[in-house]
Amino acid sequence: MIRFILLFIFLSSCDSHTVEQIPVVVPAGLVVPEEMVYIPAGEFIMGDAEEPKTYGGKPVTSGAYLMDRYEVSHEDYKKLNPEHSFSPKKARWPVAFMMFAEAEAFCQAQGKRLPTEVEWEKAARGTDGRKWPWKIYITHPNNGFSGFMPEPVDKRPEWISPYGIYGMGHNVWEWVVDDYTLEGRDEKFKVVRGGVLQTHLTIQFSPTWFRNWMDPSAKLNFMGFRCAKDV
Repeated sequence: MIRFILLFIFLSSCDSHTVEQIPVVVPAGLVVPEEMVYIPAGEFIMGDAEEPKTYGGKPVTSGAYLMDRYEVSHEDYKKLNPEHSFSPKKARWPVAFMMFAEAEAFCQAQGKRLPTEVEWEKAARGTDGRKWPWKIYITHPNNGFSGFMPEPVDKRPEWISPYGIYGMGHNVWEWVVDDYTLEGRDEKFKVVRGGVLQTHLTIQFSPTWFRNWMDPSAKLNFMGFRCAKDV
């Protein structure tokens, strides 16, 4: 009986834990827009030593910057593109079918830009080298998450990053500005971050350091983006 109670407490805590957040002090005089998060300058661990296509698990230093708290949603996109149409039921779903240039143009129209890989990974994993933004690994919790369809951008507070950013590792893939080079190929690709790794039968979260790539002209239902901004 005692063993059953302990198991129940453990499983409950895994499903409802709150993500350990990194304390951040916003500099005096800096106004952070409501939809963005301030990421301070400093060092963090980038990549993984066992993954050669990453930055090797080495210290990297970033400047301070702002990052969107959520992926850009359909209703966000429509504010600057009135012709954009979508089901009202999906207003808070991430906007998809966006080429790299379209995502870049949307950010620039707001005085923002697409994030760099360094900025995206730091915002996702923080300064304590997390493999998952939420730190505790959950393979596939039985809480309504399928992974085969995107979810609202403000869903899953139990999976936020250590800076309070949503959707980094389990919703759509996100464009970043960096190029991705494939050996032996002349085509130009862009790095994409933070989606789910899936086959027709399985779903896995992507680690914070995982680098995927995409043709910048691709328009796919699992491709979205968020914006960043200089401080």
